[in-house]
Amino acid sequence: MEHIQINRKKIEQWLAEGYDVLQEGKLLKVEGDLPEFLEQFDDEAEPKTYLLKELVTWPEEELKKL
Repeated sequence: MEHIQINRKKIEQWLAEGYDVLQEGKLLKVEGDLPEFLEQFDDEAEPKTYLLKELVTWPEEELKKL
């Protein structure tokens, strides 16, 4: 995925398209249990896996840092 400036509008578009997660710059649609999918990344020292439903609530300034 090319570098895209992430903002709330873009995240809302991704959610509408059925995406669930942003992982290391790639959009993913998760089949099955989303919490179970995310548990496998709990040990990450620096989060690289983000739940789009959470990101959409972040301030724009924080989204620009991703």
